[in-house]
Amino acid sequence: MAINKINYTERDFEGIRESLLLYTKQYYPELIQNFNDASIFSVLMDLNAAVADNLHFHIDRSIQETVLQYAQQKSSIYNIARTYGLKIPGYRPSVAVVDISITVPPFGDGEDFRYLGILRSGSQFNGAGNTFETVNDIDFSTQYNPEGFVNRTKIPTFDSGNKVVNYVITKREVVVNGTTKVFKKIINPADVVPFFNLFLPEKNVLSITSVIQKNGTTYPAIPSYSEFINSTNKWYEVDSLAEDTVFIEDVTKASDNSGIKVGKYIKTENRFISEYTPEGYLKVQFGGGTTTPEQQLVNFAKSGIKLDLGNYQNNIGLGLTVQPNTTLFIQYRTGGGLSSNIGVGVINQIGTIDLSINGPSSDINTNVFNSLNITNVTAAIGGSNPPSTEEVRNMVTFNFSAQKRAVTINDYKSLIDTMPGKFGSPGKVSITENNNKITIQILSYDDGGKLTQSVSNNLKNNLATYLSNFRMINDYISIDVAKVIDLEFEIYVMMESDRNQGQVITEIINSVANYMSPENRELGQNVNMSEIKKLIQNVAGVSTLTEIKVINKVGGQYSTSETSQRYSNNSTKEIQLIDETIFAEPSQIYQIRYTNKDIKVRVKNIKTVDFK
Repeated sequence: MAINKINYTERDFEGIRESLLLYTKQYYPELIQNFNDASIFSVLMDLNAAVADNLHFHIDRSIQETVLQYAQQKSSIYNIARTYGLKIPGYRPSVAVVDISITVPPFGDGEDFRYLGILRSGSQFNGAGNTFETVNDIDFSTQYNPEGFVNRTKIPTFDSGNKVVNYVITKREVVVNGTTKVFKKIINPADVVPFFNLFLPEKNVLSITSVIQKNGTTYPAIPSYSEFINSTNKWYEVDSLAEDTVFIEDVTKASDNSGIKVGKYIKTENRFISEYTPEGYLKVQFGGGTTTPEQQLVNFAKSGIKLDLGNYQNNIGLGLTVQPNTTLFIQYRTGGGLSSNIGVGVINQIGTIDLSINGPSSDINTNVFNSLNITNVTAAIGGSNPPSTEEVRNMVTFNFSAQKRAVTINDYKSLIDTMPGKFGSPGKVSITENNNKITIQILSYDDGGKLTQSVSNNLKNNLATYLSNFRMINDYISIDVAKVIDLEFEIYVMMESDRNQGQVITEIINSVANYMSPENRELGQNVNMSEIKKLIQNVAGVSTLTEIKVINKVGGQYSTSETSQRYSNNSTKEIQLIDETIFAEPSQIYQIRYTNKDIKVRVKNIKTVDFK
């Protein structure tokens, strides 16, 4: 008996119909005699071909939606993104730099510090229909911001008799678009299930700032600001429920810098994850267990002996679920989007603020409170809408190889940049690797905005602690202080006779100072004298640049570090150039500490010579 064979390669209607027709003619020629289009056989043939064509279509679409390159539905691309560990962003807020000022009375030969209040985090300001909030507490009594940089100015106001009547204290801070809200959820016994989910009600949620759980279900008012910060029943957001450690502020330890908090890792079972749905809502998911394995063991054995099961088994906990008969409070921010990008000077309205002033006079407290003023000195930029389908597709491609671990030097640099700012931020960072020893060298800024080797011990400890959770098991991390090398420039130029000498000198100093500014330089960056000479030669009025001397300033008001390059004059410490370059090691950076005295310009005028 012959084996009947069917062609499985045909996938469209015409091909399937033709294949069925040939099959029938070959194997059942005596059964079907009439093959014309009006026959019953033709109807059955068409129905079978249509069903097969429809099945093939849906099979192809199903397979297509599992392949990143060909997926079309937004939900399919979001599912693929989750598989590859990509956390898709939602709306993103704009950010602006603002000047926030208060007016305080004088006291002695300065401002009255008793009336320098604290503007609490979350205070709101408005402009162009958008709301902006302060990110950190703004303390008018300190000249530093949370990252340790100087950001306060003081301007006296004089009366007609040239007497100081008050001081305008201005802090330059960052505000972020968005409004803080609180979502309240009563947890009933039916809600206590593994991996409990809830959805925040708005589509423009920017982020979750705090989650706390309080016993009881009858809370008419939302918790206070301090409760969201200091509550013992706090939940922590993690990238994955399998992560059991979070980096938080250690309030038990004092800091050696007012702008840097001490950080530490803690283990916690109260953790949650969040992700955006394809529809734009933010889903919050809690843990999968009602008790920890340790609690189960203690409750079962009743032995009173505290045991850590992690020492005896490879147990992976996924956090605790919410507790029954409690109330969950989720503090989150909404806003963002392209519409939040606005121009300079638009944020100038006071919204809901929390300004604490505790001076001895209530009337002066009120006057200082009412004097609060704000204006944005930069445009609010960075606001954007959720990524499109094609953007998410590209994010998945690039995210796959960028796992959150420190394998390369660039990974360490990226992790340092993402450490929360309240734990410190180094001014400059250099990272080198030698036989699995990762050497991280850092610098900070001083009060004048110049680089200094005086680095907070808290900052170094925070970096070491933070990176310890991401390093490879055989990597050794060393946090050291880099070297700042202070330079002095002596510049000799010939100037055109019809130019203003003071103006030419000022432009030369500004050009060199900008080139050597710490903001424009990195550790290990060489000083290219050809570029400096080109900048000087391009200054209007400079006819000829005759000579440049570069001197290493050491000791006293300057750094104690010296260049590794040879001196042409050991007594003056004039640096000998090599190929018109002053070379820097990876741990060195060059700067001009005092531009007003360390850039010296010697000028000669070109005069007309009469040969008679």
